Amino acid sequence: MTPEVINSVSASVPPLVFETSRAETPYSIRGTVFLVGYAGRAFVLTARHSLCPEDCPPICIFPTDASQKKIIPLKDVFFVPVDHVPDDFGDIAVIEMDMNKITDTEVGSAKLIDLDLASGDWLSKSEAAEFFVLGYPEEHSFVDYDLETITSRRWALHGQYAGESISDYCHMLEVSSIHNLTTFSGFSGGPVFAWIESPGNRGQIILCGMALRGTPAGGQIHFLDRSVLLDALNIKLKQI
Repeated sequence: MTPEVINSVSASVPPLVFETSRAETPYSIRGTVFLVGYAGRAFVLTARHSLCPEDCPPICIFPTDASQKKIIPLKDVFFVPVDHVPDDFGDIAVIEMDMNKITDTEVGSAKLIDLDLASGDWLSKSEAAEFFVLGYPEEHSFVDYDLETITSRRWALHGQYAGESISDYCHMLEVSSIHNLTTFSGFSGGPVFAWIESPGNRGQIILCGMALRGTPAGGQIHFLDRSVLLDALNIKLKQI
């Protein structure tokens, strides 16, 4: 797998930035999101627990890596009801972009992952596939309030499929490139991809799911299956 493979989707994975309502520290970074196109609409996906839904502050999603001032206009947040579903199954948030309010060319240049093109059978080919998760580790993300800049570095953790998790609709990724990270905090909400090559065919990049949790000590990242993401999007589409 070449760096170009990762670069082809990395622009769709910005950090999760919040407004704090504090003049001295107006922003904070906590987690990862990814931008997707589905059924003719545009969405931001991330982990529910990253948003703290009980007291969710205003969210800032930047359209490009170079953006510091322009943000993507958002409509509302849809959380999967958790009263009657397992914790991991409900750990997803769907935020729709407000396309009618996008008038700036920089904001309009945001890259979306086309879920129709990025979907496919990865599980039956998981033994030979190369996997990676994209995200923003907290220990390498910070806000410089003196310079009024947000510094965050997108990381790719590579690994191999390690089987199903004990949680329904969840899988495990055995991470082979920890990069001396002391925590995986910040990767929650990041997309997990598989790069699959087969004889006579071009390689294909497939979205497998969304990272939920993990530790460098354990060497694994647990991720939610793509089917749950699609279910949540379909529920969101039915809302008025």
